[in-house]
Amino acid sequence: MTNHDDSLREFWLLADAARTQTAYLADERLKRLATVPLPVLRKIFVQYRYFTIFYITDLALLVAKLPFGELRSLLADFLNDELGNGDNEAAHERLYDNFLLSIGIPAEELALDANQENMRLLLDLQTRVVAGTAPYAVGLRGMGGECLCQVYLAAMHAHFVDNPAIRALSDRVSWTFWDIHTGDVDIAHREKLKASVETLVTSSPEQLDELIKGYRDAKAIFDKFWENIYAEHFADLRSAPTTERAEPTQARA
Repeated sequence: MTNHDDSLREFWLLADAARTQTAYLADERLKRLATVPLPVLRKIFVQYRYFTIFYITDLALLVAKLPFGELRSLLADFLNDELGNGDNEAAHERLYDNFLLSIGIPAEELALDANQENMRLLLDLQTRVVAGTAPYAVGLRGMGGECLCQVYLAAMHAHFVDNPAIRALSDRVSWTFWDIHTGDVDIAHREKLKASVETLVTSSPEQLDELIKGYRDAKAIFDKFWENIYAEHFADLRSAPTTERAEPTQARA
């Protein structure tokens, strides 16, 4: 086996969605999403809103950065999905806002209280997309966004849906965002991207090292992003009750 083959195998082991998902499902911090009070869940969910907004912009920057070819067209298709395929009401950021509103977060609070360390991380990610090489940016925001983010959201969803407060609200929760990001659409995205990246590194093996570096950096930043959120919002729960009665809420029409 050549060094290239070894490196490629190492990369797919690193990026293997099933392994990543297993690790996240076992994460003790994620498990707490099943028991924390609803106000804490709301604060955590609002923080992810910033990641969603930055990701859409970063994906557009990545598409612009890539040369014409299969990978550019595929990522442009993903970007189109993120933006609602021409329908603003179906844009993923809008769908996520619908979810936030449906669990009782007032519209005027959606853009409040951003974790400032996380904002710096997101700005750093964006700078890396612009300044890095094309394969590095693909690892960082292509594989890092479509693959890593999807399996994390699936693991997150698996825990928070068991929270009694969410169960009490379930009939009025706007689930569309989660249906997309934990369902067949995002899984298909991940597999298509994986195949396209495989084609890229098979034809241009010199790009593999940068691709791996981008993915490693993506995972480190993504893990730090969530570590900051949990450190902030789990810190005061030692004596707090674990559940809260669901409050009346008005979902977006």
